[in-house]
Amino acid sequence: MNAPTRAEFLAERKKGLGGTDMAVILGLSPYKTPLALWLEKTGRAEDQHAPDAEERMYWGSALEDTVARRYAELKGVRIQRVNEPLIHANGIVRGNIDRAIINPAIAGNVRFKDGRLTTDRILEVKTAHAMARNSAEWGAAGSDEVPQHYWIQVQTYLGLAQCETADLAVLFGGQKMETYTIAADRQLFADLLNEAETWWQKHIVADTPPEASTEDDARRLWKSHLAGKELIVDALVADAVQQYAETKEEIAEKEKEAQVLRDIICSAIGDAETISYMGRRLASWKANKASQKTDWKMAFVDAHCALGVPANDARLIEAIVRNTTTTDGARVLRLAK
Repeated sequence: MNAPTRAEFLAERKKGLGGTDMAVILGLSPYKTPLALWLEKTGRAEDQHAPDAEERMYWGSALEDTVARRYAELKGVRIQRVNEPLIHANGIVRGNIDRAIINPAIAGNVRFKDGRLTTDRILEVKTAHAMARNSAEWGAAGSDEVPQHYWIQVQTYLGLAQCETADLAVLFGGQKMETYTIAADRQLFADLLNEAETWWQKHIVADTPPEASTEDDARRLWKSHLAGKELIVDALVADAVQQYAETKEEIAEKEKEAQVLRDIICSAIGDAETISYMGRRLASWKANKASQKTDWKMAFVDAHCALGVPANDARLIEAIVRNTTTTDGARVLRLAK
């Protein structure tokens, strides 16, 4: 079976909840909120990612095969792609595993048959920055101590595949690979199925958005305000406003301190490009590449004036109006004084 294209893969994901989605609906994903997921599944999301997210996803995909092959070499096992999606009988929970680990006791290629994979072990591949290895989220190599969202993803795949164990091969900083081993938790998978069915019925079938949990969520749901509307909030929100005000004051004080230090540094650099101390480069103060900005409205007027059309000609003004669009102003959070 041929591997699906990227477009086919994304279209398939909209039909249900995948392994990474399970952590999202539980509020455990560091990358996506339940509302953002709902917007994607219902076709309301803009098909774009932040540049850093795009870069992270690119390298994760590009290095997947390299890490998987290295894992197979070190472990002395054979691995195989399974292009067919694993779909639960409820039709909602589904997933695409990175690799199946071939069980030599079972003849033939690994495939999804009768609701399970014809092997007992799967492989998931991840990449992470070097500093992540020393964080509290990652335990010792060989253990099952991994970040919660990865744990949920792997348990989802183990449940779908009806496999006993998964290895999670992680490349830290592009130069150190560690392997973690996770055993299937059948009760957890049953709980995940219940959560998935409840979330799908409540938010996708009923077409009801999850509650906003971040500022980005709030901006997606409410791009503008209702003039004159005032909302009475609870003590939790009132306390958040007070802490926000205090935090802004602390930041303002730190910015003043930082500016004093910048004054010292820039005054010392003068017309030099860099400064150093005892052989170690400390900082640079260089001009960015010059940029240009064109006022296309004035360029349009100048061009027509050069052709003998007066700047106040009705046709010129109408052309400008026709090509002028209005963008709604962004909502700005201001504290009452």
